[in-house]
Amino acid sequence: MKSSKRKISLAVALVISGFGVASAAMAQTAPSLLGGGSTLVQPTIGSESAVFPVANGSVTYFGVGSGAGQSAFLNNDSTQFSAGLSATVNFANSDAPLSTAQISTYQAGRAKTDGALIQIPYIITPITIPLVNAPAGTGPALPNSTTPTVALNDADLCGIFSGAFTNWNQVTNPDNGSKYPAAAITVVYRADNSGTTDLLTAHLAKVCPATGLPIAFVETQGFASLFPSSTPPSTFKSASGSGGVATLLNSLKAAGTAAVGYISPDWTNTSLAPSSASAAANQLAVASLRNTSTGTDVVPTFANATVAVGTINPPANAITAANPANWVPNASNPTTGYPISGTSQIIVSQCYANHNTTPSVAGSVVDFLTQHYSASNATLLHNNGFDSVPASFLTAITNDFLTSSNALGIGNSTKCGAIAGR
Repeated sequence: MKSSKRKISLAVALVISGFGVASAAMAQTAPSLLGGGSTLVQPTIGSESAVFPVANGSVTYFGVGSGAGQSAFLNNDSTQFSAGLSATVNFANSDAPLSTAQISTYQAGRAKTDGALIQIPYIITPITIPLVNAPAGTGPALPNSTTPTVALNDADLCGIFSGAFTNWNQVTNPDNGSKYPAAAITVVYRADNSGTTDLLTAHLAKVCPATGLPIAFVETQGFASLFPSSTPPSTFKSASGSGGVATLLNSLKAAGTAAVGYISPDWTNTSLAPSSASAAANQLAVASLRNTSTGTDVVPTFANATVAVGTINPPANAITAANPANWVPNASNPTTGYPISGTSQIIVSQCYANHNTTPSVAGSVVDFLTQHYSASNATLLHNNGFDSVPASFLTAITNDFLTSSNALGIGNSTKCGAIAGR
């Protein structure tokens, strides 16, 4: 990290992030990595940080949403995490891929001092459709459950999230072709720039008709921007962060209001994420979704998300691997598996300033990523409702970025020796 100091106390950082940092004595010998962004992966990174060896460094993570995480990293602006915080942003996590403009701006600017931009898939995730006070289901049950899920198809999703369907009696059960029993629907959406929103709208943009709905879907981090004057219908309610969505859904559940939202599995229930404290607290029911190609209802397990994503390969050569955009799998309308699936990315620099610590900041970043991508970490991911990225990606990430002798490797002495580093 650069020599700038945090303007907030360590105690405040602990309260805000919820994750431990090294003691003052350890901070002299091991780097403290600062990152933030996606609330989808926030509980998982917390669990990973808790078992990261203190000799290798420590990790503080702020769940502020993918959009804020991208901005924090691209501009090295830690105030995106907390007002008054002054520190180097070492990494970010985002469920939405960086845009072509974001990548080119970085490569033309900060790359001259920080080294090349690296964007690689961190986990595979389904985006679940949580339901409260919903009708009885006829779809397949979740793991370790005997309760049928409410089945929805793409037409149902398009109608609900566009505002065309405002009552369950407009929604067709794909299992039998009948309408569900009447009940007004409240839609809960993310108010902040969200990668979860990006993954949802990427699917809706592929499957929803361009005409005949109140809006035309496009892939976006900002759900409200889909509507005229960025104002969704009055039956839509917003919340910030995954935790905010879950809290609002549970409030509506307690009030007897039927509601539909979208969220990652680690914030839903313990059938999908058995080790997630957030899932245990929320215990939200989720829908099964009809895969149009296979004609089957699919529940949002990590295994079904991997089926959707797993046939996609990483960049095949050094030229394509050097482009961060080529590392994000596109599974927005899969022909098999769970229909709303994708990856959450981690964003890092190739070069980091060396403060004569052991390990260096670059070494600590590599150590943290090596731990994350290890086979022994798979159980932790599964228990939070996620999966490791496909084996082909794991091999490519290790060879290209976690091997410092590779020209793309983090901390490569040839690439980083003549520049300051982040």
